[in-house]
Amino acid sequence: MSLNVKPTNGNMTVGTHLETFRGEVETAIRVFYAYEAMRKLLSEPKYVNLANNNADFWIIFLSSAQTKLFIALGRLYDDSNDAFSFQSFIKTCRENIEEFGRESFEKRRLNDYVTRPDWLDDYLSDAYFGKVEDIDALARLARPFKKKMKGLYKEIRSKVFAHAIHTDKINISNLFEGTSFEEIENALKALWSIYWQVWQLYNNARQSTLEIESYPYKDDVVNCIRTALTGGV
Repeated sequence: MSLNVKPTNGNMTVGTHLETFRGEVETAIRVFYAYEAMRKLLSEPKYVNLANNNADFWIIFLSSAQTKLFIALGRLYDDSNDAFSFQSFIKTCRENIEEFGRESFEKRRLNDYVTRPDWLDDYLSDAYFGKVEDIDALARLARPFKKKMKGLYKEIRSKVFAHAIHTDKINISNLFEGTSFEEIENALKALWSIYWQVWQLYNNARQSTLEIESYPYKDDVVNCIRTALTGGV
């Protein structure tokens, strides 16, 4: 039996942070796919001509999307104590691991019903309840990207976008030479996979796959950009 439910309301620490983490990650990954889609379209003359019909708008769009992307990347991979980041989300899950346990899960499910549902005992007997080791294993999905995101990408976020320390175009161009769309996409997909598998663990007591998954709404974002540029033609 497969049980898919929305998170219940309440003061659950993990539940609250889970939705905040989704908002942060999903905003970043959607901005990335929007920015990437527009850059790809502009590699074709026919789309360049369309963009030139409203050039100021698309210049502002690309600049805003790029700024938002690097600010979001820097925040998500920030390791300072006062930032809501991937690290702080993992810390919250570890410190409140009892919320992944059977008793907490059962209480959340019972909140949805007036009387105990007949299927619940069977579901609980087959369910998987998260442990600290599961959270640590999921956190390792982001490990390959942490050093670069906390290095070059953090420098770009801070010195180009947040504080404009670098203003020389040559210096800025040199910094961006070390970045890549593939690297950014993989770093964001890792965070999205962590979010989604923690969500499944918390809300459905489903064991994590520990695999990096694709963002399921990428095509929606890409199609929106194409429609905005072409007018749906």
